[in-house]
Amino acid sequence: MEAVIPAGAKQWAAEPEGTWRFGIGARLVTAFVVIVGLAVGACLVGWLSYVRLAGELSQIAQAHMPQLAFATRLSKAGADINAVMASLAGAQTRGAYTEIRRSYSERLEALQMLLDGAGSNSVGNDLLLPLADAVHRNLEQIDLAAGKRFTLVEEMRSAVDELRWVQADLLEEADPLVEDVRFNMETEADQTGFNRGVLLEEQRKSEALLTVVSQANLATGLIGRLVNIGTLEDLQETNAFLGDSADDLAIRIRSLSDWPDSITVRQLAERVLKQSDVHTGIPNLKRSEMAEASRLETLAAENRRLVQDLGARIEAEVIATEARAAEASARAETAIATGRKLLVAIAILAVTLAIVIGYFYVHRNLLARIRLLANVAGNISAGRSGTAIPSGGRDELGDLARALNIFRQTRDELIQSAKLAALGQMAAGIGHELNQPLAAIRSHSHNGMLLIERGQEDQAFRNLDKIKSLATRMGEQISHLRRFARRPDSHLGPVELGAIVEDALSLLDHRFDEEGVELDLALPKESKLQVLAEPVRLEQVAVNLIANALDAVAGREVRRVSIRAWAEGTKGFLLVGDSGPGIAPGDLDSIFDPFFTTKSAGSGLGLGLSISYNIIKDFNGTISVKDTGPTGTRFLVSLDEAHR
Repeated sequence: MEAVIPAGAKQWAAEPEGTWRFGIGARLVTAFVVIVGLAVGACLVGWLSYVRLAGELSQIAQAHMPQLAFATRLSKAGADINAVMASLAGAQTRGAYTEIRRSYSERLEALQMLLDGAGSNSVGNDLLLPLADAVHRNLEQIDLAAGKRFTLVEEMRSAVDELRWVQADLLEEADPLVEDVRFNMETEADQTGFNRGVLLEEQRKSEALLTVVSQANLATGLIGRLVNIGTLEDLQETNAFLGDSADDLAIRIRSLSDWPDSITVRQLAERVLKQSDVHTGIPNLKRSEMAEASRLETLAAENRRLVQDLGARIEAEVIATEARAAEASARAETAIATGRKLLVAIAILAVTLAIVIGYFYVHRNLLARIRLLANVAGNISAGRSGTAIPSGGRDELGDLARALNIFRQTRDELIQSAKLAALGQMAAGIGHELNQPLAAIRSHSHNGMLLIERGQEDQAFRNLDKIKSLATRMGEQISHLRRFARRPDSHLGPVELGAIVEDALSLLDHRFDEEGVELDLALPKESKLQVLAEPVRLEQVAVNLIANALDAVAGREVRRVSIRAWAEGTKGFLLVGDSGPGIAPGDLDSIFDPFFTTKSAGSGLGLGLSISYNIIKDFNGTISVKDTGPTGTRFLVSLDEAHR
């Protein structure tokens, strides 16, 4: 019999292939591209932010940090110069000045080397260098002034030291003269009739000599005080006292000019007088030293001003460098903040998009439809043909739903075709079953007509009653065939297992007779065995198992089919066996697969056991090969017993 192809399947096969549409794959690819695009965007934003940050950090590291370090070293060099400058102008000795000057020069040289080595690192270097040069030039002038001052100081100290020796020599030379004058005066006074003029002359010499000594001592003291004077007023006052003392000393020296013994004293006193001269002596040196000190103070003030300007410029350079570094740091922070905000926004957008796609599309749409279609496919595989298949959707799941609908139609029609094929195989036997009653009806009707003509009405009524019985029997057989051929109901209920087996045998009785097959039947007699099933489909299972048993014993020497039905616990069992050659071990795992058959071509579709398996599974039962071998095979069906 030709297999029936459903109209839906033909329509499905006629749809053009390769037509592009925005299906699940395109949607998921689009979502993937969008999410990958967001990830690439996040990477790009991060890369740009890091590039900007790296540029700012590189600028800080290569420009601002060296400038800041340079400014810090400048600041330290300026502070060092300021610290030494305060003590440079106040040095009182050449050694102290030389030591301070050496330290000052070293620090100034360090500043100069720092500026010379700065190059382009400092934008204020063009202003710092002239200041540093001015400090150097000023320091040279300070060196000149300090040298002259210390030279004058040294000369004054040397002159004072020499003057002190002159003073000591003067005292030493004056003492004998004083003793001589005193002796002469005493000698003259002891003589009778002394010369008063001689006595007065000796007294004048003594007074003059003592005055020279005292004025020389006074001048020496004033000169010693003069050396340590620090103000011009003190200098002028001391010079006035020293001038008076020098004038008196000069008069006294001249008064001793006619005393030959006082020549040494006069020479020593003249040396004191010479050093007391305001224009040529130590006062002149002191005035020159104070002038140089004043000039040195002026140069030191200028140097302090230059150093302060240098410090101010250094401080300005430090502040400017810090400001540039702060600006670069602020730009880096801005770059980081902007990149962070963009990355957070992209992450939120990506997470939101992933949630929307994952929950609203994948979970609520795709997975829900897939689960529904999987449930439908399970129901179809279990033989529940009444399950509704969701329609709609211009995507792959919509195609799958339409394919499942077509598959269900094809499956149902193949099952129906299998049943019709079974009916076709039973057509000869059915015809035999109908022909015999028809022949009897013709015979009884002919005899009835003859009996009526002969007036034997009682006999004619008996023939009519026989005709009625035969017609009823034929109607029951035709009704049974029609019931077996119709589509089954999905509702399960109590079904008498023995009656189902007898109905199935009634469809296959002719094969037992024609093929000479022995039937070994054992059904419950005392009580009816009812199982939970649907009668039409359960009868189809029985027909399939009995028909397969008949096919298995065809051509065998021993042709026997055994059927057993019994109840055990809460289960009802049906056992169908044959005396065939058995099932090959390699085929045991495939006998319930659709379209698997070991029969010759044209002898079957290979759907009987597969359909029976799904029907029994739909009844919450089991069907299996109980045993098989060279002496035959037995199939065991287990069903739930219906509650009585």
